[in-house]
Amino acid sequence: MDVRHPTVRRTWRARLPVEFSHFVLFDFTGHFSPVLLDPTTDSRWIGRSGDGGALFHADDHNLEADVLVALHDTEPHPDGIDGHSYSGTLRTDTGSLVLTASTASPGDITVELPAPGSYRLRAHRQPDLIDTSLGDEARCEQWTVHLWPDPTAD
Repeated sequence: MDVRHPTVRRTWRARLPVEFSHFVLFDFTGHFSPVLLDPTTDSRWIGRSGDGGALFHADDHNLEADVLVALHDTEPHPDGIDGHSYSGTLRTDTGSLVLTASTASPGDITVELPAPGSYRLRAHRQPDLIDTSLGDEARCEQWTVHLWPDPTAD
């Protein structure tokens, strides 16, 4: 039996404040705007992606997101595909994405992809919460965002 195990090329981790119930992974130096990702008014949405990057929706009651971004060579094995997951495609002009709060934060990080182009993504919001850096009353979500080159792209 031939089992393929995609290689994780690189990982990044950031803890971001959740502002306006979302955070983004976006190519801010490219030609696109996160406004074009068209968030829905349905409070159950998990993510949106497209030209320039992705927008992720946190639960409306949580104040932080602990986000792990993993770059793979090929599509990784699904981890928790359920009502807390989103799959899509993003396109970057520069290959340089910023994982950031809505209005920027000290925890923002740059995610350098190997090249500009199209990437598949799968994001999963864990159902369990962890402690935050904000004190006992706050809540922090755990997210994993997997990225890999889109094999169907031109």
